[in-house]
Amino acid sequence: MAKSSPFGKHSARSRKPANSRPLGEFELIAQIRQLFAANSAEFVKVGIGDDAAVLSFGGKELVWTIDSSVENVHFRFEWLSDADIGWRSLHAAASDLAAMGAIPVGALSALELPRRFRESRLVKLLEGQRDAAHSLGCPIVGGNLTSAEVLAVTTTLIGHTKRAKLRSSARVGDELWLIGDAGLAAAGLGCLAGGSRGRRGSAVDRCVQAWRRPVALIKHGCALVGQARAVIDISDGLVGDAQHLAEASRVAIELDAEALEAVLADELREVADRLSRPALDLALYGGEDYALLATGSRLKRPAVARRIGQVVDGKGIWWATRGRRRRVPSRGFDHFET
Repeated sequence: MAKSSPFGKHSARSRKPANSRPLGEFELIAQIRQLFAANSAEFVKVGIGDDAAVLSFGGKELVWTIDSSVENVHFRFEWLSDADIGWRSLHAAASDLAAMGAIPVGALSALELPRRFRESRLVKLLEGQRDAAHSLGCPIVGGNLTSAEVLAVTTTLIGHTKRAKLRSSARVGDELWLIGDAGLAAAGLGCLAGGSRGRRGSAVDRCVQAWRRPVALIKHGCALVGQARAVIDISDGLVGDAQHLAEASRVAIELDAEALEAVLADELREVADRLSRPALDLALYGGEDYALLATGSRLKRPAVARRIGQVVDGKGIWWATRGRRRRVPSRGFDHFET
């Protein structure tokens, strides 16, 4: 779900004028970006349009992001514990910093609480946030509380880096790398939604945990600063986020079917079979894995990265298999699709 700088992947719903044509999420982001184009300053190195904003101060780069997790949009209570909600909200936001190669230094959390939300449940949610903050080495230093119709957690994070990685830096000839696993979270969500029958087992447990308790790949993202050219995190699905990267870099991306098939987790294959869904489909279109997608030279590929394609001249996302090539439809998550 496209998180970017202020107004990005998890952008909030806005009121549309009467009789207006409904806009998609990314059309709205483009309009907002155009509206605020002149509302910048010399210390703004990267504004709206990447995983996070980058501000330059005293020779250092500060990376700033915001992300929302809203009941009935991003989760349902029957799928998550309150502690899971707290954990998930912070790591989902921190994944933006991982994509920029930044180390988180502080977070703000705004909680919108339904009146029915008991104090004991709030404590559990806060404990989940606390544990996530400890795992990231990132203290929660403030926030806001207000009442609302449904639960919503909005997290702001600031990090620092020597040189932020951007999604707009891919070059023709780069390899396409996957860092982390794709498809596990979607498989886990499918199980929670009732698509898997019978005894759960370790494969289902791993997939469910991948959705309930994602982990922002901060260390991997920071290690990519000297190795990758362009980086984005996978929250909209591998194809959706590859499309964002391709558009920002003005290139095309060719996915290698055999290479991607080879790196799918065994647990994904097992659970996909139980869900009667192709494992590749879950990896390509599932989303919310918070793995990293990067491009770079073959000579600089880190050990943790798996090659799954390449950057080529042109536009869009392409699927290469057995010497044949075809266009891949983009089906990334859009908050404003019905």
